[in-house]
This record gives sequence, C-alpha cells and structure tokens, in this order.
Amino acid sequence: MNQPSAGIRYSPSLDGLRAIAALIIVFYHAKPPSFSGGFFGVDVFFVLSGFLITRLLLVEHAAAGRIDYAAFMGRRLRRLAPALWLFLLAYLVVAPLVFIETPWLKHARDAGWSAVYLVNYASSLSTGVSILGHIWSLAVEMQFYLLWPLLLGVLLRFPRHAVIGAMVLLFVCATAWRWWAAENFGNVWDFYVRADTRASGLLLGCLLGYLNCQINVRWAWPACLILAFAMTFYSTHWLASARYGFTLAEIGAALLIMSQPTWLGNRILVWIGTLSYGLYLWHYLFMRILREWGWEWPETLAIGGALGLVAAVLSYHFVERRFYRRRTDQKPEQKPGHA
Repeated sequence: MNQPSAGIRYSPSLDGLRAIAALIIVFYHAKPPSFSGGFFGVDVFFVLSGFLITRLLLVEHAAAGRIDYAAFMGRRLRRLAPALWLFLLAYLVVAPLVFIETPWLKHARDAGWSAVYLVNYASSLSTGVSILGHIWSLAVEMQFYLLWPLLLGVLLRFPRHAVIGAMVLLFVCATAWRWWAAENFGNVWDFYVRADTRASGLLLGCLLGYLNCQINVRWAWPACLILAFAMTFYSTHWLASARYGFTLAEIGAALLIMSQPTWLGNRILVWIGTLSYGLYLWHYLFMRILREWGWEWPETLAIGGALGLVAAVLSYHFVERRFYRRRTDQKPEQKPGHA
C-alpha cells in the first residue's frame, strides 16, 4: 500500500478561496446583469471541500491506520447542523409573514427536508422547494460525507497508482453522467441539485487531495480567467453549461487550489472565509425578502449582503464555535465544509 502521509497544514489561501466562492454566490443571488454563471461559485466550494476532506481523512488514516467513520460524521454534523437548524427555525418564523402566497405547511415541509439534508431530492420525494433553494448544495455535501470516507477506506487498500486511476475514472464517469442526465432528464436543469449528477467537482477535489501536489503560482491567473469566463458566458437552463461550463469551473478551482496564490490569503478574505458558512446560509433569505419587496439588485446586494454578513458573525461566534471546537493540543488545521 502506497499512500500520501504528509500532514495537512493550514493555508490562508484556501480560506481566501472559500471567501471568493461565497462572495460570488452572494453577488449572483442579487441577480445582477451579465453574471449569468455565478452559480459556478458552488462548484468552487465542491472542489475545495473534496480536497480538504480527503486530506484530513488521509492524515487520519496514516496516523491511525484506519478512518473512524462515526467520529468523522460526528464532527461534520457538529460543524454544520446546529447553524443550519437555527437558520431553519428563524426561517419558519419569518417566511410565513413575508412569503404569504406560500402556505405555512409548505414552508414547514421545505424546512424539514432541509433539516435532514434531503432537500435536493425534494422534487422527487414530494414537491419542489419554494424559498430554501440554496440549501441543496449543503445536502449534496452531506450525502458526499456519508459515502466518501467508506469508499476511500476501501481504495486505500490498493497501490497508489490504482487509487489514482480509480479516482480519475470516478471523475470521468461523474462528468459523463451529468452530460447524459442533462440531455435525458425531463428538464435540462433537473440534474442541477442532485448529488449523483453533481459529484464531479467533489471527486476532482478528492483526486487533488490524494495527489497533494502544488504548481507554479502563475497558474492562478489563467484559473481566474477561466472562472470569469464561465461565470459571464454560461447560464442556467442551457445544455452547453451542463456539458462544458461545470467542467471549466472545476478546472479553474483546481488550478487555484494547486497554486494557492498568496493574495488569496489577504486578511479580509480569510476573515470572510471563516464566516462563509453562515454567510451562505443567511444572505439568501435576506435577498429573497428584499426581492419580494421589489428592491433592485444594487440595493439587494448591498443590504442583503451586509445583513447576511452580520448574521454570519453571530452564527460563527454563538453557534458554530460553541458546537465545533478544535482540540487545544493540535495545531490549526484547515476546516472542511461547504463554506
């Protein structure tokens, strides 16, 4: 068995990349013109999450000779679930007062699917989601967390070249499945929120985490150009986006992860990256409320983004840190997670 055993070190650039992805999504949800592909910010998160989770699992496996699945899932739930559940409680109080055309029972059903990380299949299990559409990506990641440690534990029994080959094959198959689903599902965008059709970015991140290689920092600039092109050229409900856009965004994210330019480690970006999970949760509700009231996108972006950031600060300090703390005898490590 030949596997990477180098420890994981904290990288401010990766927190900065998390911040960039979060800000892209916040900007996109304000509905500005000429930013039709801002949804690819989620794919940056996916690649980064696959990378970080795999690095942590490899370090654990190298140290203990195994992956403690129960402990891993416990950490993931403590990190992610309390903040989500608090947000959903607030949603159940506010949504019936603002989105009055949606029955309260529908709000409650959507919150229930979101709370158990099945909202991305809500349209298959019941009806589609009215307001909580952004929670789908958290469900995809939690479903990934359920499966990947088990699969990785099996893969690590084989030689390094076999593991790399298997991961490359998984990424190719996931990409091909997305292509097929986009063309053959009832709607060209029915595939968008499903874990099985959105696994390619996570799997690419897993491959990067296993390889753990670095490239010249100059590759960061082509990466930024690739992401900028994807986010301004592609759009939803377009078959070309499903065929090529997601892969381009994943490649751009991969290049940034491997190059880790120092400018991504800017203190403001690192700070936002630390708060990005709460920012992702809360900004969308504020923006949906402002759009419901007829506000234009600049005001929606400024006010909704600011309120989302304030809520993220409160969430981080009073909820996330309370339930998820690093052991004091460990060096700082990169925190995985959706945001």
